[in-house]
Amino acid sequence: MSRPRVLCVSGNRSTRAAVTLSLTDAPVDVVIAQRPAAAIDRLEREGIDAVVIDASTVTDVPALVDTVESEAPRTPTFVSWGASDDGGGVLSEVIVRAGEIEPGAQLAAAITDRLDDSSSAELPRAGDPNTGDLTTEPAASLRELPADLAEIVGAVRRRLVDVTSPLAVERVLREELTGSDRFAFAWVGEYDRGEREIVPWLSDPEAMAWSLHRTVSLGDGEQPLLERAIHTGEIRFRRFGEADRDAVPFGDRAFERGARSIAVAPLAAGGELYGVAVVYATTPISARERDAIRAIAATASHVLETIAIRGRLDQRERALHRYERLVETAGDGMYVLDDAGHFTTVNDALVEMTGYSREGLLGEHASILFDREDVTAATALIRSLLEAESHTETIELPLETKTGERIPCEAQIAVLVPGGEFLGSVGVLRDITERKRSERKLRERNERLDTFARIVSHDLRNPLGVAQGYLELFEETGDVEHAEKTREGLERMESIIEDVLAIAREGDWAADTDPTDLESIARDAWDHVSTAEATLSVTGTMTIEADRSRLLRLLENCFRNSIEHSDTTRTVRVGPLERDGRDGRGERDGRAQGFFIEDDGEGLPEKLRDEIFDPSVSSSTEGLGIGLWIVREVATGHGWSVVATESEGGGARFEFEIGV
Repeated sequence: MSRPRVLCVSGNRSTRAAVTLSLTDAPVDVVIAQRPAAAIDRLEREGIDAVVIDASTVTDVPALVDTVESEAPRTPTFVSWGASDDGGGVLSEVIVRAGEIEPGAQLAAAITDRLDDSSSAELPRAGDPNTGDLTTEPAASLRELPADLAEIVGAVRRRLVDVTSPLAVERVLREELTGSDRFAFAWVGEYDRGEREIVPWLSDPEAMAWSLHRTVSLGDGEQPLLERAIHTGEIRFRRFGEADRDAVPFGDRAFERGARSIAVAPLAAGGELYGVAVVYATTPISARERDAIRAIAATASHVLETIAIRGRLDQRERALHRYERLVETAGDGMYVLDDAGHFTTVNDALVEMTGYSREGLLGEHASILFDREDVTAATALIRSLLEAESHTETIELPLETKTGERIPCEAQIAVLVPGGEFLGSVGVLRDITERKRSERKLRERNERLDTFARIVSHDLRNPLGVAQGYLELFEETGDVEHAEKTREGLERMESIIEDVLAIAREGDWAADTDPTDLESIARDAWDHVSTAEATLSVTGTMTIEADRSRLLRLLENCFRNSIEHSDTTRTVRVGPLERDGRDGRGERDGRAQGFFIEDDGEGLPEKLRDEIFDPSVSSSTEGLGIGLWIVREVATGHGWSVVATESEGGGARFEFEIGV
């Protein structure tokens, strides 16, 4: 801690030397000012803890004392009225006015004793880390206030109890201070840090005796009193006249109305400056009046702090209310998890989505809705957000409802890190079932479109081959019957092309259904396929609700698969299924569920039976083509299921279940 600094104001070299010598053993540092102007300059620029004035060389001691009180309030001030052998002279400590003097002790003892007495009562300075307030109230002096000043302070305190706005604070201070004979006028202004100016609060401009419709700019040196008060955080007092009224805020107006002294009190609390209170008087402001102004400024400061805190709390409460309403009315599920992953907040949409009650979710771990793997993935995502100092990220994960249903969701996750401490996370869950369904349909349609070119070439090959064969026979024999068969083959090709184009446009494998006889359509399909030496056997018939054109293509592709992909196929059988899934080789109850197609050839590779209808498998090197993919699509389009298995003779068998 630095030693106290004592300013000696004297134009006499011997006096300055004597004062310095007398304080050699005291725990202080002595600084010198030969003239009052130099003393005032040091008071403005330096921290001074006590002042010694040599009255024999200073012509206007009262004026200098007033300046000391204005520039460094409550600084101990001593006046030496004559020399003595010990260098101390006759001292009087200035406590109230320069004229109220009492004989003191020797210089060193008087200064050190006074500094010790005042150290505990020193006003806190701006930026002092040990105090939150820039304005303090000397409680001991308040008990000694005259009755009228005590009444002013009491009235201010009573009226400020319930105020809720800075303008109300301005009105109370102005009315109570100017309502007495002690003060001429008072106003309160807000300090705008950005613009560096004081903006007067005008609660009732019409009722104000002085017009204050302008701001007071700072930083250009034209308002030293305001600037020092704001910079130091200490109340400033000053007397002024016609010559120096420009250094006083609204000085011209104040001087014209008889004001000759001013007090500028910063209104600050909790380390935050809210404004300044400026008080004018027609006479010099006495010590008791200064104590009253300090008390009023301290009260107003704490009230303004309360208003500011209440305003911030109200603003947060309104923001929280808006947020809660937004959360509650949001269509998406929203939640808040603590740092351990437990629900602390859920909205109505999430409650409705999951089937749990709000009480059933609050306090539960996130694993009540999400799989362990998904919780682990979300935890890793949150960790990456914290490491990258990012805010939000999106992840897809299924949500499991109370009934066990799994809903595909998109979760947008944000971390809560106020002040750098991880407190949890916030999530917004959106049901993407429809989007997934649309994506799946689009993917399936794209797969269909990708295979249409191969479908056309695949399905056209057989009718084209049949037409070419009959055309050759027609050329050889000239038999018109062969020409008719050629025409039928070409018409079948045209029908296939139309079907493919319709499916490509409509995406529908069963457009118009009609009652269709199984035996009849099976024999028609057999006629459209090059069957070599194989024969068709129809074990029975049934009526099926089907799109004839699409069912014809299904049968053709099954027949083609039996003939082309097995050299040993001799018979292809078609017939209705019974409830036991066989065609008469088991017990029958007479209620058909569908139909079957089987052959006596080499059969399907066992490793491909579960995947035989996949187009990527069908186009593999096994040589199966894509015909069976078409079979599955047609069956699915009708709402049927199809299973590939083995016939009793070891060949391929396809069972189509239609239902009862």
